[in-house]
Amino acid sequence: MTDPDETLARRAIELMSELDVQGVLEILADDFTLEFPFRHDGGPRVLDADASRSFLRAMPKLFTRMHMYDVVIHGKTGSGWVIAEYKSDGLTKAGRAYPNRYVGFLQVIDGKLARWREYFDPEVVSAAFPARAY
Repeated sequence: MTDPDETLARRAIELMSELDVQGVLEILADDFTLEFPFRHDGGPRVLDADASRSFLRAMPKLFTRMHMYDVVIHGKTGSGWVIAEYKSDGLTKAGRAYPNRYVGFLQVIDGKLARWREYFDPEVVSAAFPARAY
């Protein structure tokens, strides 16, 4: 039987793959936070609930495609984090490729996504967005 937290984490990744921001917003906890520990563009590495929602709403304005694939859910840690690996084949509105790889830690609390910590290659972000667009 699949763990419901793992199922929700996979669903969140699928929704982002479809750029279905409304779908993602519907599964978020009120105090949801996004974390980007490797972010190096000068923006915040931890986004509070309001900033996280704004960031998510901006995704369809930045990308025409954000296909996530090779999603592997490795399970849940003893502290409740779901660990996932995935790749993206994205395309920015400016026509630049966005092929990235991720390790995500997703925390589900009471059936809602509470935190999403994502590790990715920041050089891919710099190449896709040479002038900070977000």
